[in-house]
Amino acid sequence: MEAPFDTHTWDGITGAIFAGFGGSEPLWIGLCYLCVLIAVILGWRHEKHAYDAAKNGKH
Repeated sequence: MEAPFDTHTWDGITGAIFAGFGGSEPLWIGLCYLCVLIAVILGWRHEKHAYDAAKNGKH
């Protein structure tokens, strides 16, 4: 399997070779950031609930 270039050296490469360039990559990055944000918020709420329960002597 060879690279889809006319030349077999890096000297002939002038354009972008990243396959995802100009595609839907920003959408997926945004969704990943959104998932991380949701995980942080839910984790913070859980830890606050657990801390309050331990502080009040409830298990």
